[in-house]
Amino acid sequence: MTENELRQKVADIINAWVGATKGSAKHLEILEIYNTHRPLARGYTVKVTDAYCATTASAAYIKAGIAEYTGTECGVEKYTLVAKGLGIWVEDDAHTPKIGDACVYDWQDGANYATTDNTGAPDHIGIVTKVGGGTFVVTEGNMNGGKVGKRTMAVNGKYIRGFICPDFAAIAKKISAAEAPAAPQATPQAVTSH
Repeated sequence: MTENELRQKVADIINAWVGATKGSAKHLEILEIYNTHRPLARGYTVKVTDAYCATTASAAYIKAGIAEYTGTECGVEKYTLVAKGLGIWVEDDAHTPKIGDACVYDWQDGANYATTDNTGAPDHIGIVTKVGGGTFVVTEGNMNGGKVGKRTMAVNGKYIRGFICPDFAAIAKKISAAEAPAAPQATPQAVTSH
């Protein structure tokens, strides 16, 4: 699997949940994926009534088989701490993300958002599913009253807090190496005398 195939796999997983509402079959699938994964972040089982943006991002990474490299969380602020601990946090509002990265928001970003780096408390998260032309699309759980939906953001746009950027190239190499068939054992050649 290539880096781009793995990134697209994550995007396809979360995009399949677009339209989910709290209590719907898609929402329950997200919760089941998250809640049955071990270790369960902070030992907390996410309930149907909980906000679930971080849970949705985590569930996409879990279903893609890369949670050991991305971490998991049901709380946005805690997720940024997990990402910092894994060395995959990008503290730069002006960063141009790639598909599969997670965008973290702070709804209290100031009017000077284009010239200063937002360091406020993280409020919301989603996974980047399309990039191009100075914008990117983020698919997010728990939007507008609890739906999974999409938002288009400008690079360095208002409300961007930072990004979780897993090393997809390294992860793809590890996955490919693990999936590669073992080399056949050489059979000893018979010794012939001349």
